[in-house]
Amino acid sequence: MFPVFLLEDDDIQRQHYKTFIDNGIMINDAPMVLKKAVATTEELFTDDLPEQGLFFLDMEINDNKTAGLEAATKIRHQVPLAQIVFITTHDELSIVTLERRIAPLDYILKDKGFEDIKKRINNDIQLVQVNIEKYTHYSQNLFGYKIGERYFSIIMDDVIMLMTEKNAPGKITLIAKNQRAEFIGSLNGLEKQYNNLFRCDRSFLVNLENIRSFDSSKKELTFIDGSTCKVSFRKTKELTEKLKKL
Repeated sequence: MFPVFLLEDDDIQRQHYKTFIDNGIMINDAPMVLKKAVATTEELFTDDLPEQGLFFLDMEINDNKTAGLEAATKIRHQVPLAQIVFITTHDELSIVTLERRIAPLDYILKDKGFEDIKKRINNDIQLVQVNIEKYTHYSQNLFGYKIGERYFSIIMDDVIMLMTEKNAPGKITLIAKNQRAEFIGSLNGLEKQYNNLFRCDRSFLVNLENIRSFDSSKKELTFIDGSTCKVSFRKTKELTEKLKKL
């Protein structure tokens, strides 16, 4: 489910917005869930942020006029695909969101009243729902990974292989056409997540589209960048059948 977050320090307003969000999700039958409705930025960041999400942020938190803005800057840095909506009385700060390149989805003014806020929240949920459908289609052609607190993605066509080494358990090396990266993860998990990649050996998950040749006698794959990897005996037949279909 696509996660939704709410940051609002006023208890009454937070309860209203929470109701608007829950109702908007239900009315639109959106694949979303309100994960957090909190009063402070500390509560918002107690857990690692997801790869994507919809964030409704009050601009002023506990007399700090730019607390929501600072939270949005952090969110945008860690979650490039985040959808951010400000709910605020400070219309004069809208220009600052441009200067900081936060690129909010919406900027809702509290002065318009609860009915307008409810309508805008519902519209934002509808828009994000459309974006989710587009992203789901697009993400099938992307490979995503996380280093520290930041998420990265590359075109699946550029992925050559993913590999692990015995002396570095839990660490995965990504080899792509124009880059190389290391991140924490599991080949088993990635194999389940990306069914267009082929597990040719316990230590290798490969993109068959980027194979140059397969030496069946050596049980060795050669890729378009000249790199190679071994193929286990039990995977040889399955690999041969898949290569015939390419």
